[in-house]
Amino acid sequence: MIKIGLFCFAGMSTSVLVTRMEKFASEHNLDCTVEAYSETEVTEKVKDLDIVLIGPQIKYYKKRIEGICEPYGVKTMVISNAAFGRMDAQQVITEAYALLGKDI
Repeated sequence: MIKIGLFCFAGMSTSVLVTRMEKFASEHNLDCTVEAYSETEVTEKVKDLDIVLIGPQIKYYKKRIEGICEPYGVKTMVISNAAFGRMDAQQVITEAYALLGKDI
């Protein structure tokens, strides 16, 4: 089971993308969960995640978030503006899995 956390300002703007990612994962029999959170919850949630996806609107927090994730061995990735703007679940999941060294 791969646990993916998407982080943005309030955990709200990623809700559409999360829904699409969950649908894509279900349709392709991927063993993963996807949840959206506020960036203020990274410290609390990181220990339960395999990868942290950072919304492009908070990409300037990347170094801070990486510092929180690194001790837990949790990978981080900023979602591209293009993928986020299109709400492209397939691209985001494909890139997240690749970062973990896995194929979809």
